[in-house]
Amino acid sequence: MGKILKLGFVLMIFCIVSAGALAYVYIFTQPKIELNGKKAFENSLTSVLPDAKSFNVIKIGSKEAYQGLSGKDIVGTVFFASPRGYSSNINMLVGIDSNAKVSGIKIVSQNETPGLGTNTTKKSFLDQFLGKMAGDQIEAKKDIDAITGATISSRAVCRGVREALNDFEKNKKVKQ
Repeated sequence: MGKILKLGFVLMIFCIVSAGALAYVYIFTQPKIELNGKKAFENSLTSVLPDAKSFNVIKIGSKEAYQGLSGKDIVGTVFFASPRGYSSNINMLVGIDSNAKVSGIKIVSQNETPGLGTNTTKKSFLDQFLGKMAGDQIEAKKDIDAITGATISSRAVCRGVREALNDFEKNKKVKQ
């Protein structure tokens, strides 16, 4: 019985030391992880609105958008859209420039079918939306070449772009 208690005590000490080491590493690395995440998000915003040098968070109803600035000039707005795809929501950023045209799209996250729905992240697919405006037709298989075998995912991206353009048009606070 004494041997079991001794082994239990050694295991307890090992667990306490391991937990302490893990907590120390977490506390030490957390600020850097948060900073890297913030930089990655800012890079994503810049990738869909390349003329912007900085961004302000603005409220549009219950939604947040990111107003792109170059100096004091508003160069566009970035909207977040999350349309439902085939197997998951497709989280995306849609940049709309001061001429009310799509300037860029970035799929931030998705869990669509590998090799099919995941192809919605490809530049060749996303570039079809560049220059589109709120009044333009944006329909998969009609105006946008849908990805073969991923029509639902393609339609979801189209919905997300239309949603962002409609939010841009409806919002009078985000005057370009």
